[in-house]
Amino acid sequence: MTLMEELSADGPRPGHEKAMDLYGRLTGTWDVTNRYRGPGGDWVTGTVVWTFGWVLAGHAVQDVMWFTEFGPGGYPVRTTGSTMRLYDPESDRWHVVWFSPAGRTVTLVGHAGEDGDIVQEGLRLDGTAVRWLFTEVSESRFRWLGYFSTDEGGSWELEQEMLAQRRP
Repeated sequence: MTLMEELSADGPRPGHEKAMDLYGRLTGTWDVTNRYRGPGGDWVTGTVVWTFGWVLAGHAVQDVMWFTEFGPGGYPVRTTGSTMRLYDPESDRWHVVWFSPAGRTVTLVGHAGEDGDIVQEGLRLDGTAVRWLFTEVSESRFRWLGYFSTDEGGSWELEQEMLAQRRP
């Protein structure tokens, strides 16, 4: 068997379907309009193809993101990242780790929010608090919001917003 055959799963592990649906409902491919604050504080826009799938015998949901934005000379530049989400039935929480090929990582804890939202909170490697939210989640779309806090969660500043539409 190949690594991809061993990694992928057909669905959630039996007996935990309801809890696994928090992220499981996102499985599939999404076309995304992305905007984020660049190094100078200006908003940068681009697109993302965001694919979610079941992995590790249905114990986890992993995604792969391909970001595209205009680079020098107006030519498109693509970068990637991935997030692994592993459900812990004892705490009824999700362990979430985002990582990029550049070595950046963010570790978070995910749980259900209000009105079907997904709340993810954690820290960057430098100790900056982050809060990432999936909101307005439906079968065909969702909104993702990325916030950071420099005062240990006293106030939050929006640094990224993604609007996703499910591919047919």
